[in-house]
Amino acid sequence: MRTMLRFLPLLIGLLLLPLFVARIGVQSILAELHQLGPGVLWILVPYAVGTALSAPPWAWLLPPAQRPSWGKTVAGRFAASGANALLPFFGLAGEPCRLLWLERSARAEGLAAIAIDRLLYNAAGGVLLLLAMAAAAVATPLAVHWIAAGAGAALLILALSAFTLHAITRWRVGRGVQRVLRRILGSAVRDSALGERVDEALRRMARERSRALLPAQLQHCVARAVMCLEVYLVLHSLHAPATLVHVLVLSSVPVATSVFASAIPSQIGVQEGAQALVCGALGLDPALGLVLVLLQRARQLAFVPLTLALLGAARSPVKSESQPWPPRAEQKPH
Repeated sequence: MRTMLRFLPLLIGLLLLPLFVARIGVQSILAELHQLGPGVLWILVPYAVGTALSAPPWAWLLPPAQRPSWGKTVAGRFAASGANALLPFFGLAGEPCRLLWLERSARAEGLAAIAIDRLLYNAAGGVLLLLAMAAAAVATPLAVHWIAAGAGAALLILALSAFTLHAITRWRVGRGVQRVLRRILGSAVRDSALGERVDEALRRMARERSRALLPAQLQHCVARAVMCLEVYLVLHSLHAPATLVHVLVLSSVPVATSVFASAIPSQIGVQEGAQALVCGALGLDPALGLVLVLLQRARQLAFVPLTLALLGAARSPVKSESQPWPPRAEQKPH
């Protein structure tokens, strides 16, 4: 019974997908796909650059002596992103992959940095969504109730991110984190004191690494902005009459749907339907939104071999004597 319940969100998403395809029409979808040329492969570039840019904030939160090199930090980010796309649990189930690029003795600090890093990343998504709704209110025919719902979701994301960041650095949440890891990683998590060390690492980061929070937040906002170029390239390849505001709005849709559909792996079915509805509301062909998501999913599949290769290569621990980076991290704690 428990096994069936685990797969229930995925089943719901898989059932939604054919419903949206039938509603839009297979011919409309094929007509959009026929317009694609080899230039659509450029969508791999914004994703790769954006993912690389979102890697450093995690390392900035770690003590200098425990940071992996830049290359290993980026490799861990790609591996985690690939795993997140395939696993449920709010897009976080793949994050522990990044611990493979740390020494065992640094796992508590690694987990604490992951928790803070993901909250900052989510907050950057809230900023993107809020800006998109503001732009939509000025320059698109998007209905007021759509804009209000999007703005409400953005404010909720920002509020929850700020509250959770405050809470995890003051409350004892390490045991809960350890229980979640045991569910995901099973017997690989045997350290009974790991939860307590995560709590201590969170408190220490709040004291000693607080000056890294703003640069980390800005870095995630830049990474989000770069990834918006992926939507622009898709719309350009499909010869869609879309503006930069349309690009911003469509880029923010996955952020809004993550509020209620994160338990569904890759939000399958939900993103397709949401993008189709938003495209229709913007005066664009709904088939455009569905094709946009299909191409993004194809991009995810293109990076799956890289994810597997990186996980297979992450066997040797990082040497503590390796050079810490970047220079910003050498700031003295206040």
